[in-house]
Amino acid sequence: MLRILLAGSDCRLLQTRAAVLLKTGAAVVYRDTMGALNILDREAFDLVVLCHSLPEPDVAMIVNKVHQKIPGAKILMVTSGLDGYGMDADSNVDATSVPDPGRLVARAKELLQVTSHPRVNSRWRWPDAPLAD
Repeated sequence: MLRILLAGSDCRLLQTRAAVLLKTGAAVVYRDTMGALNILDREAFDLVVLCHSLPEPDVAMIVNKVHQKIPGAKILMVTSGLDGYGMDADSNVDATSVPDPGRLVARAKELLQVTSHPRVNSRWRWPDAPLAD
């Protein structure tokens, strides 16, 4: 089963957002910054969703930890909808989303689909041709 880690600093917002993200069909775990950093040492996730309630230094710490521990995981940043909210060019985030539940679920599903369908063989071949050894 696909797994999502949701990180943020507002407990009520995290509970609501976790309920929304369950619509992706993935298992959802939510934590504050320290909880997210700790769980990343023990468990793997397919998608890490960062809430706009996180301070920028916390976002950087979590992003670095994800890239260190789970290189194939995707990272989705939920923005506040305000222009320029801490999203610089080298933030190492795969995508952003506004907090709208429908858009958030759609974006998360899109990223989960990418992680669950890795490329097996990039060489073109006839559909019925056997794979070369």
